[in-house]
Amino acid sequence: MVYVTAGSTFFTRSNTLLGKLVRFGETDKDEAKGSTWANHTGIIFEDGWIGSTLAGDQSPATVIEALWKTRKGPLKLNGTQVRVFRPIPAYDADELARFRAEAETYVGATYGYWKLGVQLADKVLFGGRKILTTGLYIKSRPICSFLAGYANHVAQSNKRVAKRVLAGFRNGEAMYSFGMPPQAADPDEMLDFCLAHPTLWEEVK
Repeated sequence: MVYVTAGSTFFTRSNTLLGKLVRFGETDKDEAKGSTWANHTGIIFEDGWIGSTLAGDQSPATVIEALWKTRKGPLKLNGTQVRVFRPIPAYDADELARFRAEAETYVGATYGYWKLGVQLADKVLFGGRKILTTGLYIKSRPICSFLAGYANHVAQSNKRVAKRVLAGFRNGEAMYSFGMPPQAADPDEMLDFCLAHPTLWEEVK
């Protein structure tokens, strides 16, 4: 059980058939077998606790995540593993307001199933290069990685981006919260970026 704050991003790993299929689709041919961890992601909208057993005085965090329809409420684990990362530094009041406002625009939206096929096609046809996912950008009908990636992208201030440039980050790593356009990312690539960039993202323990 862990206490998380608004503005953070969570990643989950499920052992359901769907979770395993998603991870299979995320795994590039040059990745080690079993190295793909995350098959879902979403954002922390309100502070609170995440865990399997919450006492009456431990209010659950509110999340927004794209499932069959994008929902807002407590994260339902049911045995699912979860990891949470917060940006460094944490979002200021203006960034957090943009983060929340963007995420809320998707609540109730139907999942964009066909976008998973486009991501898979990039892996099969272009060796994982982001050709179709970047070129066929449509904001409506979110998938989980786009929702989390775009909410973080909208949130970040010009000052935050400038600091990354001054720190030596270039191209996607400077411009985007997870190193690539939100429409081109998948949950495990986003998690990998967080783990590879501890000066930009901190795991909540």
